[in-house]
Amino acid sequence: MDIANYSSDARAVIKAAREVAANLRHSEIEVEHLLIATIRQEGSQVESILNGLGKSPAMVESITEIYLKDQSSRSSARENLSISPAVQDILADAINEKNQLYDTLVEPEHIFIAIFDPKSPLSNYIRDKVGIVKEDLYRAIAENKAVEEIATSVTPKAGDKGADSGSKSVSGTLKYCTDLTNQARAGEFDPVIGRDKEIRQAMQILLRRRKNSPVLIGGPGVGKTAIVEGFAQAVADGESADQLKDVKLMEVDMGALVAGAKYKGEFEERFKNLIGEVVKSAGKTILFIDEIHTIVNPAGGNDAANLLKPPLARGQVRLIGATTEEEYTKYIEKDKALERRFEKVLVEEPNYEDAVRIIQGVTFKYEEHHAIKYNEDAVTGAVKYAMRYLSERNLPDVALDIIDEAGSEFRLKEEFAKKQIPVLKKQVAVVEKLIADCEGKNPAKEKETFDKLGVAYDEFARSVDTISDYWGHRLEVPVEGGDAK
Repeated sequence: MDIANYSSDARAVIKAAREVAANLRHSEIEVEHLLIATIRQEGSQVESILNGLGKSPAMVESITEIYLKDQSSRSSARENLSISPAVQDILADAINEKNQLYDTLVEPEHIFIAIFDPKSPLSNYIRDKVGIVKEDLYRAIAENKAVEEIATSVTPKAGDKGADSGSKSVSGTLKYCTDLTNQARAGEFDPVIGRDKEIRQAMQILLRRRKNSPVLIGGPGVGKTAIVEGFAQAVADGESADQLKDVKLMEVDMGALVAGAKYKGEFEERFKNLIGEVVKSAGKTILFIDEIHTIVNPAGGNDAANLLKPPLARGQVRLIGATTEEEYTKYIEKDKALERRFEKVLVEEPNYEDAVRIIQGVTFKYEEHHAIKYNEDAVTGAVKYAMRYLSERNLPDVALDIIDEAGSEFRLKEEFAKKQIPVLKKQVAVVEKLIADCEGKNPAKEKETFDKLGVAYDEFARSVDTISDYWGHRLEVPVEGGDAK
């Protein structure tokens, strides 16, 4: 057995199986000892798999213990127990299960699947009482790891498409994440103006050996997420530090991690797998968690903070967080062990001049979206009036909202004005006809008719002037006979 193929958790399972056999004074480590050890192993997926199948881990363990206690035992304990050939076969089969699920190392769940293989020497008493078949385990694994399709055949035949490891992939890597570096390469982010200092500070922290996780702290709307997007853009453009040029910045969707976690420990299982994948990437993956205070659950429920502390302390996971000063003080500062893992980067609200530069730098995106042009007065006015009338909100976000809202309103009114042009042309035709009908008539004798014509003409003229002044539409209105009055 090549121990290099087994994770530390899988090795712990083998050691625990030895202890189970020794406690029961059995002569060899058997498959049933291994089964109990996989169930007892903390942090593995076995508990989540059983819960997903509606099988209580305690129930499976109890059934197995009843069976083992009925087996013959020695009068004295032995320190060095041998591994039975059956267990050696199970451990070898676990490597095949690992390969079939496209995992790097053998984990306790692979051993668990191999135990319930129809060909394994697991006791029929346990099989009947537990009622688990291998295909059920594959389906539970598929749900946990989001594998699109896992072959349910026990041993894929040579030449089968399912045997080609390149034909499938496990999205366990970062199923609950969004690749911000890919989005940056696709040009999905707005330019980041005036935040070079904060971006460089974040990079500097990320390059540390330890305590290499920055947390951006600032009020809502000051541009914390924009700084992260600016870092992702720098990585995508090859403008970051050399040690960061080939990293991936992945935003964690905490809502997706929590969603659908029906059983106790399921969220923690998902989060631990996520952290494990980041550790395996050997520094090539950096996580971003917006509203990072949500990893702390003061009520004692889903608490990702405790899972993050060890890898953060060792520098195995690099993480960028973002939150407000109030939330940081309320949640993270209270957990001193967690706070020590982060380095704060304060993000201040920009002043008037910086806010104007930021708005000027991104207006082209809004111009493209709304198909309009913003002049200098519009940009400076958005910042000035935001500071004067919306001081409870922070720049530059509030000024960008004003720019966006103004563009949206302008575009809507412009479309409405364009729809009025055919109506006005019909009014032109009506007025022209009325003017033509008045040829040769005496205005004094036809006063009521001439007054109505004058009112209609004035109303039409004002509508044309309004559209021309505000929307730039020039309507040529040929009026024969001069002034209707």
